[in-house]
Amino acid sequence: GVTLLATNARRLQPSRAGASGAAVAPEGQQARREGDFARQLAEDTCVENGRWKNLPWVYLTYAERNAWGELGWSEQWWDLAWGGDSGSARTASGRCFGGTFLVGESGTDTCLVGEIMYSYDDCMVASRNYSASYPGDLFPLGKPVTDLQGTPGCNIQDRVGFQFNQAQITGRNQGYSPICKFNATLLGGCPATTTTTMAPLPGGIAFSNAIPKAVITCYQGLTRDQQDSVRLLGYTIDSWHRCMDPDWNPPTCPWPPGIPKPTDSCLDRMDYLDSKYNITEPWSDLSFRAKEAMVDLGWSASGTTWNNRDYPESYAKPFDGQPPPTGLSKNERDAATFLGYLADEWHGCEASSECIDRLARLEAKMKSWGSWRTMSSGIQLRLKDLGWTEQLWFDGEPPALYRNTWDQLTFPQRVAARLLGYTKDVWEGCEQSPCLVRYNYVLNKYAGLKWGGLTLAQQNGWTMLEHSQALWDAGGMMATRLFSMRWDELSPAQQRQAAFLGHSKGTWQGCNFDWGTSLNITITASDFGGPFRTVRVRMVIEAAFSSISGNVYGVAVSTMPTSFIELFERSVGRSLFCGNPDFKNYTNGAFGPDGEPLCKLPEDYERQRQRIRVVTVLEGSIIVDFIIVKNQTAEEPSSMYLYTGLKTQLESFASPLCQDVEFGRYARIAAVEEVPLSDLDPEERQRAMAFEQTRGKYGELNACELSMDARQGKVKCPVASSRSSTFPAAFLLALVVLLSALPESCHWPTV
Repeated sequence: GVTLLATNARRLQPSRAGASGAAVAPEGQQARREGDFARQLAEDTCVENGRWKNLPWVYLTYAERNAWGELGWSEQWWDLAWGGDSGSARTASGRCFGGTFLVGESGTDTCLVGEIMYSYDDCMVASRNYSASYPGDLFPLGKPVTDLQGTPGCNIQDRVGFQFNQAQITGRNQGYSPICKFNATLLGGCPATTTTTMAPLPGGIAFSNAIPKAVITCYQGLTRDQQDSVRLLGYTIDSWHRCMDPDWNPPTCPWPPGIPKPTDSCLDRMDYLDSKYNITEPWSDLSFRAKEAMVDLGWSASGTTWNNRDYPESYAKPFDGQPPPTGLSKNERDAATFLGYLADEWHGCEASSECIDRLARLEAKMKSWGSWRTMSSGIQLRLKDLGWTEQLWFDGEPPALYRNTWDQLTFPQRVAARLLGYTKDVWEGCEQSPCLVRYNYVLNKYAGLKWGGLTLAQQNGWTMLEHSQALWDAGGMMATRLFSMRWDELSPAQQRQAAFLGHSKGTWQGCNFDWGTSLNITITASDFGGPFRTVRVRMVIEAAFSSISGNVYGVAVSTMPTSFIELFERSVGRSLFCGNPDFKNYTNGAFGPDGEPLCKLPEDYERQRQRIRVVTVLEGSIIVDFIIVKNQTAEEPSSMYLYTGLKTQLESFASPLCQDVEFGRYARIAAVEEVPLSDLDPEERQRAMAFEQTRGKYGELNACELSMDARQGKVKCPVASSRSSTFPAAFLLALVVLLSALPESCHWPTV
């Protein structure tokens, strides 16, 4: 309130210095200069005051009048404060135009001269005449409205424009001026206008003594509703304090305790807003203006969605930069600004804070949601959109959808993630966070946490990393021996579990990226054909062959049904491509919600299942030779990666393959090894292939070119008209390689 008087040209209180006309002491002159400087500073820096300069009370909007009224202003004092015209015409009231129309007194629904027009066509004529008399002053008449809070018939919405109100009985007339039509012939032209002069203050009271108390009160001293009024009027805490007129002896206002300053971190400001609008508190605890803003953002006026913690989708929209409905509308953005949000806080501080800090905060918030059955329905609804179920929530095991990148999510999934508190970088695991920041995060995450305090999924993950309850309770997270191994020495499944638990390659190695680059090097034999080749694998299952063939001794193996081969291919494919948990025991088997064998990534499975192909099934227990076809795209895992993962799965009872409802009983008694495509040493194989390429150039017709005669020199080959019938050398080589790979005694079953 005081702020709007700081720029008023008329000062209502005389200067306190030198008022008696006596000489002013030097220190008094200094004080006056400082006072002049303070007033000039207020005028120069209080841009908020420009909205109210020379603005009569009746020109304020309904919301502005309510807000200023909350701070103690009334129409009389307000207009007197701006009183350069001492109560002269404050609206368009009294304006005569078109020779037969007159703007009536603002705030009334009657005409002192003429009559109100209840015809839309007459109102349109009046609007056109006014625009001709006062071009650009008011908006012309639009479509009829039904406004129960405005003057009936033809009127002017003060400061805005013409409107025709079809409602005949209304609740108020403030802010509206009727348009009156009079008989120009009878009156002889436009009636004379008069002005009303404000009465002086009674008893000679100085206006400075009538200033509302709230307008010279520090922000922290205002009531909650008054603070809402200050913000609704466009003031910040800083500008409310800074713009107080020094002539009115305002207090020196420190920054309010408990409220972060604009220079504080975005996360601190966001925490303050979360506590101020605490969604765990009842809707009824909010101020009425906060409720209005919340409703503008999409919350239900009854408070149902608030009490269910069902955030409106507007909270997932960009603050600015995109038009509605993709971005916030102006009304939504104004509501968010009134509540205290700026673009940074609205977007979860993604642009101005460390990703790991936001990840830790989100994890703590998700813990506070409690159990699946007791959490708020709005939160549960968004979790379901991301694939969570009651069982997954109980186990603490993220759904398969969490393997997707942010850009791979559908639009509804991104909305659900935003409303739960995710940002793009948090969803993707804060991959760009510095190693030391992540390392401290992991240490703090598990510091002081007992084994029983871990979720089931975390216990399974640490178990796969060779941890146990005894090791954990004795030495905490660092007690597993696998921390003495480099990241690249972990199996693919162990790397996945370490990443799920919060680690990266850097944190696993203590942020020592040079570990293993000098003396501590694990030397492995090079693979012929490179790491992206097709891999041939042999699985030996220590079970009777008759358990899969249905045969008894003496019955030909060639009659074995193909059902086992199909079971083998789909089961191994599920274990490698379905994204099922790396370590989990299932009481009744790993079934999905549909009653079929569990597969969390069915699309990946269907796309890649054909990469598992059985070549032979032999007796001698059960010996299955099969191939893992090389990957066709860079996004697909390589065959060697899959082979390593498969080998690791057979070593763990709780792996996807050992828990498979169809193949688990075989997997628990099985082992695998890679089988070279021939028994030749890789170097010998390369030499043989090079020789075969050379030899393949010669056939029956030109083989004589390789012969030499001691007397005649090089033998010339005879010219033949027939084409060479040489058997393709490449086929011979392939046949040799295939035969050399087979055991000395083998069967060729029908498969």
